Amino acid sequence: MTESNPLISTGDIHFTCLPHSSDHRKIYRRIFDEDFEKNLSQRTRTKTKAAEVEHAIRHHLDVELDDDPDLQASFAEALTQLFSEFRDNWEKIYEELEKLRERIINASQEPTYGLHRKKQMPFFRSLKREVYGEKALNDDEISVLVDLTQQVFLTVERELKLIGFWESIAARNKLKADILTTLIQPTYNKLPNLIYNRTQIMSRIMEIAEKNNDVILYAG
Repeated sequence: MTESNPLISTGDIHFTCLPHSSDHRKIYRRIFDEDFEKNLSQRTRTKTKAAEVEHAIRHHLDVELDDDPDLQASFAEALTQLFSEFRDNWEKIYEELEKLRERIINASQEPTYGLHRKKQMPFFRSLKREVYGEKALNDDEISVLVDLTQQVFLTVERELKLIGFWESIAARNKLKADILTTLIQPTYNKLPNLIYNRTQIMSRIMEIAEKNNDVILYAG
């Protein structure tokens, strides 16, 4: 890539004008690699660095976080917000993009509390967001939420094993009813917003289950 390929901004929509050689595709896939850092350090223009980091982040969200819609949406929202807030201030944009990249790296290393990172953590994050929002949780709150996640996951996994599940309206309705039964168990009645947001929670669980069907059934 040459230094004549900056990020192009049109209104609130930002496009990364980067060539698509095999070398650059490798860099985008390996956002956490030392090679990425090394390549970035060779750029002299801040605007070009911002373009490269933005492209890498977007690629990572599209490819690596496709199975975790809540985490994906959270980072995508942060990306949109920083461009809106710091429009044309490329030093600040680059600084905030690097902070966001660090957040993404940290998220990949966050504790899973004994849950399967690919199979169960998407459900955990969704439940946490609906029940607690952005609140930091104590050990007791995490423990209850982990237990709820496991119960929801076992219910989903059991039903997805049925042949033709997604083509059966009756099967999908049964799963929704089983999820609701799980949510309203006395064990979880102290979770804030759980009952109030139950419709949204059931909808999100079904969305994650459908999107991650193969991961839930076949991932190691």
